[in-house]
Amino acid sequence: MFNIKRNFYGKLIFLLVFIFVVQSFSACSSKNSNNNNNETNDGENTTSADSSAETTEQAISDDVPELNFNGETVSILYRDYMQYEVTAEAENGDVINDAVYRRNAKIEDRFNIKFNMISTKGAWDYKDDFENKVKNSVSAGDNEFEIIDGYAAYILELTFGGYLNNWKDIPYIGFDKPWWNQNFINEMTINGKLYFLTGDLALSTIWESNALFFNKVMWQNYGFENPYNMVKAGKWTLDNMAQITRQVSKDLNGDGKFDESDLYGYVTDTYNQVDAYTIALDAPVTAKGNDGLPQFIIDQPRYTEAFTKLYDFMRGDVSTFAGNKQPTSTDIYSMYRPMFQNQQALILAEYLGNSSQMRGFDFDFGILPFPKYDENQAEYKTMPQNGYTMFCTPVTIQNPEKIGAVTEAMAAESYKTVLPAFYDVALKTKYARDDESAEMIDIIRDGISFNFGIEYAFTIGGSNNWRGLVTDKNSNITSWVDKNLPKLQLGLEKVLAIYEQ
Repeated sequence: MFNIKRNFYGKLIFLLVFIFVVQSFSACSSKNSNNNNNETNDGENTTSADSSAETTEQAISDDVPELNFNGETVSILYRDYMQYEVTAEAENGDVINDAVYRRNAKIEDRFNIKFNMISTKGAWDYKDDFENKVKNSVSAGDNEFEIIDGYAAYILELTFGGYLNNWKDIPYIGFDKPWWNQNFINEMTINGKLYFLTGDLALSTIWESNALFFNKVMWQNYGFENPYNMVKAGKWTLDNMAQITRQVSKDLNGDGKFDESDLYGYVTDTYNQVDAYTIALDAPVTAKGNDGLPQFIIDQPRYTEAFTKLYDFMRGDVSTFAGNKQPTSTDIYSMYRPMFQNQQALILAEYLGNSSQMRGFDFDFGILPFPKYDENQAEYKTMPQNGYTMFCTPVTIQNPEKIGAVTEAMAAESYKTVLPAFYDVALKTKYARDDESAEMIDIIRDGISFNFGIEYAFTIGGSNNWRGLVTDKNSNITSWVDKNLPKLQLGLEKVLAIYEQ
């Protein structure tokens, strides 16, 4: 679930910067012949984003008063590959880099503070080092870090040991503001305690959101129903997607077996892209009871039936290639993308931000949200990969007022200026090849959702194991639940005990 090397991120961000810098010198950029009218030039895109940001800024205030912290520093510990979220050394013409740079400069001027950005390795392989860095700092009382940009799956372990502040006790945080994810706050607030925050300050929640990419040429050649219309009509369900993908399979090399050399309706890995379906199919691990405390519901019909439906899709037909290999290369998300690039797949499950690496494909592709369980499900739901950023603050901070004011102002400014640069310019305009895909990105982002039991899966002890069952080709979800639920319940009780103190 977590043995992933994230060293590729530096290369990915460099690629993103390179694309923007090169294209900024073009008067306009053209698309394939089917999409000639869908992309404007960079100057127009930037103006549009800036105008939108100005309108938003006028409408919504962060409600933080004017404060002067007399040149104090604000130290932020961040994972090295997440630099694009937190800091920029100078303006360089890249719209995201420049928006982050201007955001930070504005915050420094507004509060008379100076950021001290502390980079450290923080990918999954370095989880112990990252956590120990925080623990040792708190134990020493050195106040080395005041805001922490943490890897969601493992940073939650810091709930134990009394290392973190309750954000609810930090002044100026506007929990109901649009720059904080409201679903996250509702899920992760227990007994008035909220140790972590995420939202538009964490661009990774969007970059690492799970999405589907489809080959538009292949789709049209098969004569399938317009997928955008299916999504907008609420008919993009797992069953309907399976009905389509099961019509696409071919033993291309004629060797009598299906492997990575053949044609499929759907290609994916059996790790993060399987996890995403627990949220997409609205099959949460926990739900809050009347006492406001999360309780397991994995023994309920919806959870087991949703898994069974997914398992039948992943393993029940040769039209789906669900590769068991965990990505370990420097570009960890490329393992199954080459099959899509070679036009061996109708649909690829990927991360939304990785559309940046598909711009050179010589065929048109579109973007779709993950499907719903059925048409009765109210909305499409999106799960960010569990390496997205959660922000926390250690108990050693000496000036909660400063940390609250700066964090809130940074989040608000990200919502107003950084997010438009990243979202509207980078994703919706540059990487989406048609207007409908841009609309789908809106649906994907609006559906970003969280679940207490899923977020705490690693800390609790593996509370969600769809990926393990699919990888092992084991469809017996009921047996797994019966065997593991007592152990998981003990893990959940240990976590909740911290929130009940």
